[in-house]
Amino acid sequence: MTYKITVLDDGTTKIEIDFSDEGVNLKGETTVKGGEVEALNYLPIFEEDLRRNYSELFPKPEPELTIEGMMI
Repeated sequence: MTYKITVLDDGTTKIEIDFSDEGVNLKGETTVKGGEVEALNYLPIFEEDLRRNYSELFPKPEPELTIEGMMI
């Protein structure tokens, strides 16, 4: 995931997220009230929301095989 934070003149900050580096065709954009600090604080929440809301776009991890409780 890559992101770009742009502080706007109206007292808000725009967050742009792009998942193409993970092979996922998904981009998201939102604004938050405040500056760069507020945007950086909100960034992980916004990322998680996008991953959850578009979970079908993200590859599922391979299940780990176990034999009698032991990982192989």
